[in-house]
Amino acid sequence: MKILLVDDHPMFREGVASVLRGSGEALDVLQAVDGQDALGQLDSRADVNAVLLDLRMDGMAGMATLEQLRRQHPDLPCLVLSSSEEPEDVRRALRAGARGYCPKSSHPATLLAALRLVMSGQIYVPPFMALAAEALSQEPVDPTGLTPRQRDVLQELGQGKSNKEIARALGMQEKTVKGHVSAIFRCLNVVHRLQAIDAARSAGLIS
Repeated sequence: MKILLVDDHPMFREGVASVLRGSGEALDVLQAVDGQDALGQLDSRADVNAVLLDLRMDGMAGMATLEQLRRQHPDLPCLVLSSSEEPEDVRRALRAGARGYCPKSSHPATLLAALRLVMSGQIYVPPFMALAAEALSQEPVDPTGLTPRQRDVLQELGQGKSNKEIARALGMQEKTVKGHVSAIFRCLNVVHRLQAIDAARSAGLIS
Protein backbone atom coordinates (compact mmCIF):
# COMPACT_ATOMS: atom_id res chain seq x y z
CA MET A 1 0.00 0.00 0.00
CA LYS A 2 1.14 3.53 -0.74
CA ILE A 3 0.70 6.38 1.74
CA LEU A 4 1.29 10.02 0.83
CA LEU A 5 2.60 12.02 3.82
CA VAL A 6 2.16 15.79 3.47
CA ASP A 7 4.04 18.04 5.90
CA ASP A 8 6.44 20.96 5.54
CA HIS A 9 8.85 19.77 8.25
CA PRO A 10 11.39 17.24 6.90
CA MET A 11 12.28 15.84 10.34
CA PHE A 12 8.63 15.21 11.18
CA ARG A 13 8.03 13.55 7.80
CA GLU A 14 10.99 11.26 8.32
CA GLY A 15 9.82 10.39 11.83
CA VAL A 16 6.31 9.47 10.69
CA ALA A 17 7.67 7.60 7.67
CA SER A 18 9.89 5.57 9.99
CA VAL A 19 6.91 4.69 12.20
CA LEU A 20 4.88 3.58 9.18
CA ARG A 21 7.68 1.54 7.67
CA GLY A 22 8.34 -0.14 11.02
CA SER A 23 4.70 -1.12 11.50
CA GLY A 24 5.15 -4.60 10.10
CA GLU A 25 2.83 -3.80 7.22
CA ALA A 26 3.90 -3.40 3.62
CA LEU A 27 3.67 0.39 3.44
CA ASP A 28 5.40 2.50 0.82
CA VAL A 29 5.59 6.08 2.11
CA LEU A 30 5.67 8.94 -0.39
CA GLN A 31 6.34 12.48 0.81
CA ALA A 32 5.10 15.95 -0.19
CA VAL A 33 6.18 19.32 1.22
CA ASP A 34 2.80 21.07 0.88
CA GLY A 35 -0.66 20.75 -0.61
CA GLN A 36 0.32 21.78 -4.11
CA ASP A 37 3.10 19.21 -4.18
CA ALA A 38 0.68 16.56 -2.87
CA LEU A 39 -2.00 17.28 -5.47
CA GLY A 40 0.59 17.24 -8.22
CA GLN A 41 1.80 13.81 -7.13
CA LEU A 42 -1.74 12.48 -6.90
CA ASP A 43 -2.52 13.73 -10.40
CA SER A 44 0.39 11.74 -11.81
CA ARG A 45 -0.32 8.47 -10.00
CA ALA A 46 -3.45 6.54 -9.10
CA ASP A 47 -1.89 3.99 -6.75
CA VAL A 48 -1.95 6.05 -3.51
CA ASN A 49 -4.21 4.42 -0.90
CA ALA A 50 -4.37 7.18 1.75
CA VAL A 51 -3.09 10.65 2.61
CA LEU A 52 -1.64 11.83 5.94
CA LEU A 53 -1.94 15.60 5.98
CA ASP A 54 -0.68 18.37 8.25
CA LEU A 55 -3.14 21.27 8.65
CA ARG A 56 -0.67 24.12 9.08
CA MET A 57 1.96 24.35 6.36
CA ASP A 58 3.76 26.91 4.27
CA GLY A 59 2.58 27.05 0.68
CA MET A 60 -0.83 25.49 0.09
CA ALA A 61 -2.15 24.85 3.60
CA GLY A 62 -4.05 21.87 4.93
CA MET A 63 -7.66 23.08 4.84
CA ALA A 64 -7.37 24.21 1.22
CA THR A 65 -5.70 20.91 0.36
CA LEU A 66 -8.49 18.96 2.04
CA GLU A 67 -11.13 20.77 0.01
CA GLN A 68 -9.23 20.11 -3.22
CA LEU A 69 -8.79 16.46 -2.30
CA ARG A 70 -12.52 16.11 -1.70
CA ARG A 71 -13.25 17.56 -5.15
CA GLN A 72 -10.53 15.81 -7.14
CA HIS A 73 -10.11 12.51 -5.24
CA PRO A 74 -13.36 11.99 -3.27
CA ASP A 75 -12.68 8.31 -2.58
CA LEU A 76 -9.15 8.79 -1.25
CA PRO A 77 -9.14 8.64 2.59
CA CYS A 78 -7.30 11.45 4.35
CA LEU A 79 -6.13 11.44 7.98
CA VAL A 80 -5.18 14.83 9.41
CA LEU A 81 -2.08 15.07 11.60
CA SER A 82 -2.07 18.29 13.58
CA SER A 83 -0.40 19.94 16.55
CA SER A 84 -3.77 21.54 17.33
CA GLU A 85 -6.04 19.86 19.85
CA GLU A 86 -8.85 22.39 19.47
CA PRO A 87 -12.27 20.76 18.88
CA GLU A 88 -13.07 23.53 16.40
CA ASP A 89 -10.17 22.38 14.21
CA VAL A 90 -11.44 18.79 14.41
CA ARG A 91 -14.89 19.83 13.19
CA ARG A 92 -13.49 21.98 10.40
CA ALA A 93 -11.21 19.19 9.18
CA LEU A 94 -14.02 16.64 9.11
CA ARG A 95 -16.34 19.08 7.33
CA ALA A 96 -13.59 19.76 4.77
CA GLY A 97 -13.37 16.06 3.92
CA ALA A 98 -10.96 14.40 6.36
CA ARG A 99 -11.90 10.94 7.56
CA GLY A 100 -9.87 11.23 10.72
CA TYR A 101 -7.97 13.61 12.98
CA CYS A 102 -4.89 12.53 14.92
CA PRO A 103 -2.93 14.95 17.16
CA LYS A 104 0.82 14.96 16.62
CA SER A 105 1.18 14.27 20.34
CA SER A 106 -0.40 10.81 19.86
CA HIS A 107 1.49 7.57 20.43
CA PRO A 108 2.75 5.92 17.21
CA ALA A 109 0.43 2.97 17.85
CA THR A 110 -2.50 5.39 17.89
CA LEU A 111 -1.46 6.83 14.54
CA LEU A 112 -1.29 3.35 13.01
CA ALA A 113 -4.68 2.42 14.45
CA ALA A 114 -6.21 5.65 13.15
CA LEU A 115 -4.76 5.04 9.69
CA ARG A 116 -6.15 1.51 9.57
CA LEU A 117 -9.55 2.80 10.64
CA VAL A 118 -9.85 5.53 8.00
CA MET A 119 -8.59 3.16 5.30
CA SER A 120 -11.39 0.78 6.24
CA GLY A 121 -13.92 3.52 5.54
CA GLN A 122 -14.54 4.64 9.11
CA ILE A 123 -13.97 7.95 10.91
CA TYR A 124 -11.30 8.40 13.57
CA VAL A 125 -11.39 11.13 16.23
CA PRO A 126 -9.51 10.74 19.55
CA PRO A 127 -12.03 10.04 22.34
CA PHE A 128 -11.15 13.05 24.51
CA MET A 129 -11.51 15.37 21.52
CA ALA A 130 -14.70 13.69 20.38
CA LEU A 131 -16.30 14.40 23.74
CA ALA A 132 -15.28 18.04 23.59
CA ALA A 133 -16.49 18.37 20.01
CA GLU A 134 -19.82 16.80 20.95
CA ALA A 135 -20.27 19.29 23.77
CA LEU A 136 -19.49 22.20 21.46
CA SER A 137 -21.81 20.86 18.77
CA GLN A 138 -24.80 21.38 21.03
CA GLU A 139 -24.68 25.00 19.84
CA PRO A 140 -25.94 25.16 16.24
CA VAL A 141 -23.40 26.07 13.58
CA ASP A 142 -23.72 27.32 10.03
CA PRO A 143 -21.77 25.92 7.03
CA THR A 144 -18.87 28.30 7.69
CA GLY A 145 -18.34 26.75 11.14
CA LEU A 146 -19.44 29.94 12.93
CA THR A 147 -21.86 29.65 15.84
CA PRO A 148 -24.77 32.11 16.10
CA ARG A 149 -22.89 34.03 18.81
CA GLN A 150 -19.80 34.25 16.62
CA ARG A 151 -21.98 35.57 13.80
CA ASP A 152 -23.17 38.29 16.21
CA VAL A 153 -19.56 39.18 17.01
CA LEU A 154 -18.72 39.19 13.31
CA GLN A 155 -21.51 41.69 12.64
CA GLU A 156 -20.05 43.98 15.29
CA LEU A 157 -16.57 43.54 13.82
CA GLY A 158 -17.97 44.66 10.50
CA GLN A 159 -18.94 47.94 12.14
CA GLY A 160 -15.34 48.53 13.18
CA LYS A 161 -15.94 48.03 16.91
CA SER A 162 -13.20 47.09 19.38
CA ASN A 163 -13.43 44.03 21.62
CA LYS A 164 -14.47 46.25 24.52
CA GLU A 165 -17.23 47.87 22.45
CA ILE A 166 -18.45 44.48 21.22
CA ALA A 167 -18.52 43.14 24.78
CA ARG A 168 -20.62 46.11 25.87
CA ALA A 169 -22.99 45.81 22.90
CA LEU A 170 -23.54 42.06 23.27
CA GLY A 171 -23.46 41.85 27.06
CA MET A 172 -20.46 39.56 27.42
CA GLN A 173 -16.99 39.73 28.89
CA GLU A 174 -14.16 41.12 26.82
CA LYS A 175 -12.13 37.89 27.10
CA THR A 176 -15.13 35.97 25.72
CA VAL A 177 -15.25 38.31 22.76
CA LYS A 178 -11.53 37.76 22.21
CA GLY A 179 -12.12 33.99 22.10
CA HIS A 180 -14.93 34.40 19.56
CA VAL A 181 -12.76 36.67 17.41
CA SER A 182 -9.99 34.04 17.37
CA ALA A 183 -12.51 31.38 16.34
CA ILE A 184 -13.81 33.64 13.57
CA PHE A 185 -10.27 34.09 12.24
CA ARG A 186 -9.80 30.29 12.14
CA CYS A 187 -13.13 29.68 10.41
CA LEU A 188 -12.49 32.34 7.78
CA ASN A 189 -8.80 31.37 7.43
CA VAL A 190 -7.56 34.91 8.13
CA VAL A 191 -5.09 36.46 10.57
CA HIS A 192 -6.45 39.94 11.32
CA ARG A 193 -9.66 41.97 11.49
CA LEU A 194 -9.50 43.65 8.10
CA GLN A 195 -9.06 40.29 6.40
CA ALA A 196 -11.96 38.87 8.43
CA ILE A 197 -14.25 41.72 7.40
CA ASP A 198 -13.26 41.42 3.73
CA ALA A 199 -13.74 37.64 3.77
CA ALA A 200 -17.09 37.93 5.54
CA ARG A 201 -18.35 40.52 3.06
CA SER A 202 -17.21 38.43 0.10
CA ALA A 203 -19.08 35.44 1.54
CA GLY A 204 -22.20 37.51 2.18
CA LEU A 205 -21.99 37.03 5.94
CA ILE A 206 -22.10 40.77 6.61
CA SER A 207 -23.19 43.73 4.51
